[in-house]
Amino acid sequence: MRLLFSGSNETVILDMNRESKVLAVTSTKTNNKRVFTEWKNLFDKGKEEEQERITDSLSDKLFIKAISEAMNKNGYILVNAKC
Repeated sequence: MRLLFSGSNETVILDMNRESKVLAVTSTKTNNKRVFTEWKNLFDKGKEEEQERITDSLSDKLFIKAISEAMNKNGYILVNAKC
C-alpha cells in the first residue's frame, strides 16, 4: 500500500507491505529518496509493540485511518491512498 501525505510544504510517501512488515519512506528527510526503515518506526516510540498488535487486526481501511490520524497530529493530511 502507498500513502501520500502533504503538510507544511512537504510530501511524505509511505510505501508499506503489512503482511511482510516492510516500510519505505520518501520525504525531505530522506532527500526525496525511497529509504527502507524498520516497521516499528511507523508507531510511537515506546508504544510500538502495543500499537502494532492493535493495528495488525485492523482492515486496510481502518489501518489507513489510524495512520492518517497519527500523521494529522504532526500536521500532515492524507492526500492519496492506494492498497
